[in-house]
Order: sequence, then C-alpha cells, then structure tokens
Amino acid sequence: MLYREETNDERDMFIVLWDKERNKTSRTRISRTLWKIAACPMSYYSVSHQQAGFVAVWPTKGDVYFARLDGTGTPQSPAESKTPGTTEMRTGLLALSADDGSTLVAWKKNHQLAWQLYDPRGRPSGSPSSAASAGKGVAGVLAKNGNFVLFK
Repeated sequence: MLYREETNDERDMFIVLWDKERNKTSRTRISRTLWKIAACPMSYYSVSHQQAGFVAVWPTKGDVYFARLDGTGTPQSPAESKTPGTTEMRTGLLALSADDGSTLVAWKKNHQLAWQLYDPRGRPSGSPSSAASAGKGVAGVLAKNGNFVLFK
C-alpha cells in the first residue's frame, strides 16, 4: 500500500508491505522531497509490482516523482526521481517497469496523457511524449514482449 502521511503538516510518501507468510508488515518512507502544507492535498498515486520489487509514482508540490523499490520496499538508486510531469488535483499517475529495468512513468493533465521512459539507471531515455486523452485516469500494461502499452 502506498500512502501520504502527515506529521506537523509535513506530507511524506510511505509504502507498507505485508509479508503474508510471516504475517508481518513493514513501513518505509520513499519520498525525499518534503512538502509542508497545512491542508490535505487530494492526489492519486500508484505502486506496481516489478520483477525485483515495486515501482511507485506520486505527486509532490504539483510535480511527479517516482522510485524503484526492492522487494522489502527500500528505495533503489536513485532513491527518488523527479519527472517532467506536473499534476492537477486528482491527476492519474502510473509507473511500470520492465524486466530489463527500464521504467515508464505516465501522467494526465489538461486532457493530455504524457509519458517519459527511463533507463535502468533512472535516467530519461529520449524526450517526454504526449497525446490527447479524455478524462483524468491513466492505464497501461507491460506486454508479454516487453513493450509498454498505454491506453488513451
């Protein structure tokens, strides 16, 4: 489970994992960019399973960030990556990772579906792209052939 926690008006992102076999949970802070705000920012974020763990994406201060996490929820280098994406209230977000370590991050703003591909080291691969798309949600999959597929 990915969630935003509030302590003294500081909003940080955490992941909670449940080890079903041992019936234990772990909680790990995954955001590094602090957001001090005396409000409850309503936003969407997502976490997806990948071969070596998870990939999470969330907004902070209107910008989109992502992190790749190992199987215990520990952020992998680079711990947090800022994307070129910006958000609105309740903006759809998605991050998917392929077996080769590449990661696709997608977001929605102003009826545009936008995305950026990252290499296994977390560096951008090429320029961000976008396409017109109705609604605020983002949906996509990693196809069996290793290609990313986004749905407009």
